[in-house]
Formats: sequence, C-alpha cells, structure tokens
Amino acid sequence: MKKGIIFLFIINIYGLVISQTPQTDPHWIMNNTFSDEFNGSRKSIWQNYGLYDSLGSAIHRPQNIQYGIETESGRNFLRFIAEVENGTIYSGGIRTGLEFGGYLGLGYGYYEIEARVLQTPNIVSGLWPAFWTQHSYKPTNSPPYWYEEIDIFEPCNCQVRANEHEVGYHRRLNDYDSASINIDPEKHRKTKYNVDMSLWHKYAIEWLPERLTFYCDDEAFAVIGPDTLTPYHQNTNLWIDLQTDLDTGGYCPPDIIEGILGYFDVNYFRYYQLSCDSVDINEILDYNTYNYTMKKSITLSGASSLISGENISLRATDFIKLDVGFEVPIGAELYLDIHPAPCDN
Repeated sequence: MKKGIIFLFIINIYGLVISQTPQTDPHWIMNNTFSDEFNGSRKSIWQNYGLYDSLGSAIHRPQNIQYGIETESGRNFLRFIAEVENGTIYSGGIRTGLEFGGYLGLGYGYYEIEARVLQTPNIVSGLWPAFWTQHSYKPTNSPPYWYEEIDIFEPCNCQVRANEHEVGYHRRLNDYDSASINIDPEKHRKTKYNVDMSLWHKYAIEWLPERLTFYCDDEAFAVIGPDTLTPYHQNTNLWIDLQTDLDTGGYCPPDIIEGILGYFDVNYFRYYQLSCDSVDINEILDYNTYNYTMKKSITLSGASSLISGENISLRATDFIKLDVGFEVPIGAELYLDIHPAPCDN
C-alpha cells in the first residue's frame, strides 16, 4: 500500500497525470473581485483596448465588443467580432489594468474561461483568439526580465481551423532581445491537438511559483517548469481579445473579404486562489470536516487512513509526512502537493 502512495505523490509533484481543478480540489477559493460571468455587462476591472489600438493585424475598437445569448444552453457571453470594413480589419479586446503597469493584484492562482471560436464559413482563418497574462518593466530595464507573458489560450492563425490549441510562456531580457522571446520553443510552447474550437471548451491554467499546468476541459495536458524555467513572480495584467494574423508568410494565407471574419465568444472568466493558515496538522480524523487550506505541514498515520471511494487533495508549504500504518485502499485517490505558498492571505 505504501508503494501506491509514493507513486501518486511522485506523479502529482510534476503535474503529469492527476488533474486538480477547483471542481475537484476544495483548496481553490474563487476570487469574486476579478471573476466575471459576463451576463450582459462587465465589471469595472476591465478596460477596452485603447481606441484604435492595434494588436496583430487588426485595429481594435469598442464597437467590436458585444454581448450574445445562446438560447439552447442559456449562456450569456461576451463576444469579440473580427470584421473588414473598406479593406481595414477591426476587432476588440479587454484587459485589466493599463497596458504596461497599473496591475490590480492578479497573480498565482487558477485562471479559467469557457469559450468558443466561430469563423465565417469558407474563409481561411486569420483569427487569433487569445487569453493571456502580461507583465512588463517598460520603460525601465529592471531584472529579471524586460517583458514576460503566459499564453493560456492562443492558437495563431490557421491553428484555429486545424483544431490546434496552443499555450506557452515567453520572455525578453530587454527591448532588443527579440531572439529570446522563446528561450526554448520545444519546452516553452505546448500544443493540444483535435480541439474543435467551434464548440464550447474550458481553457485554464494553474499558475504556481515553480510551474505552469495547462488544462483543457478540466484535464491537465501540459506542464512548463520547474526544470525549464521559473515563471515570473509578479502581479500581472490579464488580456482577453480577438486579434488577427494576416502576415503568414504563405503558411495559411487568409481571404480578405468585406464583412464578418469570425467571433470569439467568452462565457465567463473565473479566478481562484489558494488560502493558507500556515499551521501544522497532526492527523486528519474526518476528511469531510477538514479545513482544506494550505498548511505548513501535515503528518498522517493509520488513524488518518482513507476509505474506499474517497478522493482527497492535501497541500502544504513545508512537508507532508506519511507514517507507518497510513493506507490508501483500492477505490480511493490521494493527491499530495508541496510548494511555497502562493496564497491570498
């Protein structure tokens, strides 16, 4: 039985197999200040991109952000519209804080949207939907990096039509260091294939001090760190937008037409954080009444053994010790995670 426990523990340290989402792990607490259901309105934390800001090949403007209702499911969603008027491409986007600076307190945690991408039929994709975080030291060149970015959902150009969901992390050492945007693309860019983006999916990330774990529909599919990088330890801005990518070098050239190119619909944004009480726990006699906050340490013996059917997650900052006699029987699951505390208190 001990062998089984150790096996689960090793897997979960590196985030390779077990998915721990707010739906399955009670340690995650929703931050209602930032979370937004987009039910016909937006919270004041969001700003439109500046009037006629340009990202990708599109000029962004407020009228390209609207609201929609899907009668069948009851979803009320935020809609970003990419369209061509008189040969000029327009779209829309929102962000928290200012473009560079003005951070509002977003940091470590679990970020999730439910979204879909709809393209005008028979038009080769130039759509570039994005859900991403950004931190910049502009205009100063302060350590450790001049610019950093986490892409939680960012399929570029025809990856949308090819059903390729791409995520990643990039950084730049200074304004002239364009070559280091992707230090090692094979390690810092990940792709999940066969994701039909015209359907509703949940796109999410668990951002902890030593790793980024990317999720699609509550399943972990990619990890960046801890061996490849240490993601930035800063407050961040959050961006949700529909860009366009028309400079493709012939890889997937889009058709330039007058009218609608497509939509990026976002049903909600939810932000969860870990809560800590930094105490030492010696035995858990009832997992139903246990306070699922991050502890300083947890020590368990036979008195704390699981029973079949239990699915338990435990988190600590210093250590978790499993003494002789502790058991996880067939039919039970145990997730253990130890890392420095990225807590909201």
